[in-house]
Amino acid sequence: MAEFVQIKLNNMISELGEDKVKSILSSFMCPKNKDVELFIRYKAIEFSRQYLSRTTLVYWKSDDEKEKYLVGYYTVASKHICVCKDSISNTMAKRMGNHGTFRPDTKEYIVPAPLIAQLGKNYADGNNYLISGDDLLQMATNKVKEIQNEIGGRFVYLECEEKEKLLSFYRRNGFTPFGRRKLDRDETDLEGEYLIQLLKYLK
Repeated sequence: MAEFVQIKLNNMISELGEDKVKSILSSFMCPKNKDVELFIRYKAIEFSRQYLSRTTLVYWKSDDEKEKYLVGYYTVASKHICVCKDSISNTMAKRMGNHGTFRPDTKEYIVPAPLIAQLGKNYADGNNYLISGDDLLQMATNKVKEIQNEIGGRFVYLECEEKEKLLSFYRRNGFTPFGRRKLDRDETDLEGEYLIQLLKYLK
């Protein structure tokens, strides 16, 4: 038997110091998504320091606590989304009307929704086999639910490259595409010109 342990990045920095944490993060590998790898190695600490986002590291720990491996991480940021009414179902539109603002001129709903900004498994030393993508995504959505239990809200969203395997993964986990966003100039490690935006209503 084993279990997953979630550790907040800012708490780890307070306990171990920034240099030690940087050393730990420098070994993180995600060849399937270099943006995920570069963020945790070079940006996560600074983003946390500036309160732009919060990153949680996920460790696999053996039952006897003799083995512990960094298997993945996720990052959550405070955001809002603009959703065209024509891109969602009537049920989803009604829910958005309850939690956001509708702009008749643009036919868009403006809704506060935390962003799962990063989500990735650590492929170093085969650690990616110790956790599934479904489990990691569930941890991230559960974290959003914890936040919303305190401040309100029902929606979460994320963005991904326009790849069928990725879209199928998120659809299987209850996310629905609602739009797309043109890549920023600094998003050079992603393919294509756009990211697909997906949302989920958390019950």
